Amino acid sequence: MNKIKKSLTAVVVTLTAASATTGCVGKPASAYERNDAAQCPFAPSDVAGSVRLGYQIVPGNDLFIHNEGLLEACLPNANITWTRFPAGQDIVQGFAAGSADIGFVGSTPAAKALSAPLNLDVKVPLINVLNQESEALVAKHAKTIQELKGKKIATPFSSTSHYALLNALKQAGLDPKHDVEIVNISPDKLPAAWKSNEVEAAFVWNPTLAELQRTGTTLIDAGVLGKHGAPTFNATIVDRSWANKNPEILDVWLRLSKWAASEYRNNPNPYISANAAQTGMSFDDTKKQLEAVHVVDSSDQQEELKKAAKALYNTAVFLQEQDDVKAFDPKHYEEATEG
Repeated sequence: MNKIKKSLTAVVVTLTAASATTGCVGKPASAYERNDAAQCPFAPSDVAGSVRLGYQIVPGNDLFIHNEGLLEACLPNANITWTRFPAGQDIVQGFAAGSADIGFVGSTPAAKALSAPLNLDVKVPLINVLNQESEALVAKHAKTIQELKGKKIATPFSSTSHYALLNALKQAGLDPKHDVEIVNISPDKLPAAWKSNEVEAAFVWNPTLAELQRTGTTLIDAGVLGKHGAPTFNATIVDRSWANKNPEILDVWLRLSKWAASEYRNNPNPYISANAAQTGMSFDDTKKQLEAVHVVDSSDQQEELKKAAKALYNTAVFLQEQDDVKAFDPKHYEEATEG
């Protein structure tokens, strides 16, 4: 019997709803106010238009840019809307509903967006971070993955953690469909489920991961799985139709994102502080979580996008084996990462 429980509905989260569902982790979504003192790091663009950005509370470039009001400073004449979502799968649903133009998602949601049945007309112009110790499988009592046989494991479905979990189980000789019960719990709900003894283990990302690791044992992380052939990463996805109509807005965003990555390398404290403000964590905890990923520099983007095309295709093929998507020809994923 297949014990992987399917989600019955796909919820598109508005700004108000996201504030309610993610209040336990990170800065309240409704707390954002335009920073009139923000200064664009390059000459601002006077282009008009609008852009709707879907983001998660995951440390990185987008939280830094959002917290500091940098996109607003670089696009003073544009209408900019930031909407906070619980997880990447929710952002993808936002794209499917036509309510997002730019989103920040993991490689698994990106692969699902590019595959049937969704087959969204999106492209992947930027790889933000490579996942390493930032996502991991944590257990309460088990000391090995094999000891999870017959247990209930939580993860956000259609996420990089979900993909990593399935790979971890298969590499450990366990059948994800029969040997364990996998349940869909979003990151904001996981701490409560963990404390209530509802689950024995969970695969999730920071900052929720760090909370579970205080009382659990880490069995494997995304970095190890990446070395074993199942890499995961976070990327920017863009609605192609919107991009064709607003190339200058997209160009400003990409330029700003690459600048933010260089700031993390060259002047990390403001970057870390901004992420701490958004996640609600301390400076030191935020620093540790950022050290658990690899923020991709602009000089490495071309190489990482080539790798991403292959990884997205491999992810789609793996998900197809789980009856989750229908993968397309590899060229389909290559075209999506060509910018």
